[in-house]
Amino acid sequence: MKGFKFKLDAVLKVRKLKEDQCKMELGRLQVEKQKRIDEIKRQNLGIDKAYGDQESTVQKGATGLDLRFYPYFMQGKRTNIMLLEQEIAEIEKDIAHKNKELIDHRANVKVLESMKEKQQMKYKKELNKKIDQDIEEQVMNWMQFKKANL
Repeated sequence: MKGFKFKLDAVLKVRKLKEDQCKMELGRLQVEKQKRIDEIKRQNLGIDKAYGDQESTVQKGATGLDLRFYPYFMQGKRTNIMLLEQEIAEIEKDIAHKNKELIDHRANVKVLESMKEKQQMKYKKELNKKIDQDIEEQVMNWMQFKKANL
């Protein structure tokens, strides 16, 4: 009897590959989101530092020209933070979409894997049945041979 061969093995491999690609894309999106979050933290630190610099500039006796810089600087930082938050929202939508895709891919793989397991179990049962028949046949032949020689 030939060894077990799953006829849909190529399809299973392709679906596993699609699942892995989806996982990779999901991971890339998570990294992009984390980069944006880190950039927001860096921008907030820049705003805090600018407030501190403004305070020290005022205490040193700065001119009005020096102090005009800070509000525009902070406004630019806040605008950048708002843009980053919008990008994060878009990335989160993409992540939700990829999660749904991943669920679909995983379901397809699970179906094929369960089909493979069922066929493999069926093959093993048939193989064991064939082996048992062969053993029984050999035992019967041995018994007949033994009776004939007595």
